[in-house]
Amino acid sequence: MRVPILITALVPLLAVQVHSQEAQVSETAKLKESVREWIETMREIQTEETSWERDKELLEGQRDSLDSEIVDLKKRLDDARAEKAGADKESVDQVARRDALLKADETLAGKVRELESSLLAQLPLFPPPLKEDPRVKELMEQVQKDSMATGEEASKGQTKRLNNILNLLTEAEKWQQTVHLREELRTTPDGHKFNMQVVYFGLGCAYAVNEAGDYALVGTPSPSGWDFVPQNDLAPDILKMVAVLNGDADAQFITLPISLK
Repeated sequence: MRVPILITALVPLLAVQVHSQEAQVSETAKLKESVREWIETMREIQTEETSWERDKELLEGQRDSLDSEIVDLKKRLDDARAEKAGADKESVDQVARRDALLKADETLAGKVRELESSLLAQLPLFPPPLKEDPRVKELMEQVQKDSMATGEEASKGQTKRLNNILNLLTEAEKWQQTVHLREELRTTPDGHKFNMQVVYFGLGCAYAVNEAGDYALVGTPSPSGWDFVPQNDLAPDILKMVAVLNGDADAQFITLPISLK
């Protein structure tokens, strides 16, 4: 019979076909796996690229910010250097101004002391009523006190001391510009006392007369103070002058001697 032979012949053929199909299935699976792995790899690459782009943009932004900060820091540094240079120059100028002020203050202090000494030497020339004026008396005492200052105190309060000098001179100038009538108690060389009317012509001279018109004095300033010398022959004319000044007589020309030293 041929049937067994045919079966026998088909078996190897079937085996070959099965093996071929298995091989084809295996290759397809490998191909699918490869495609899957390739897709996965591409996905990871895309993810990395996206992440890199994002990081790149962030880094570029940070770089721009740092560049801006660098420019700002350079400007601040330049400004600081310029400010330091200006401060150094200003410090030098301030030191120079300070030294100039100290020198000027020292010079002023010397001049003020000279003025105080000169003014104190002139105080005896002030008429007694002027020296008894409360304001003048206070200023004289202050100038005398200032002139006696020593050490650091001698260089303090220059403006105030100068003002005291100027104010005292101003009071003297005001007195100098006016005729003053004063009542004063005077004592004669032999000890008699009289209430006398004294007429001061500024800082230059004075005339005095008693009420009876028989005793007269002529006063002039000196380095030791005012000297009043008896000159009774002038009493009538001085009495007339006092009457005019008091308003008891009409204005008139009166001739009196004067000695200017």
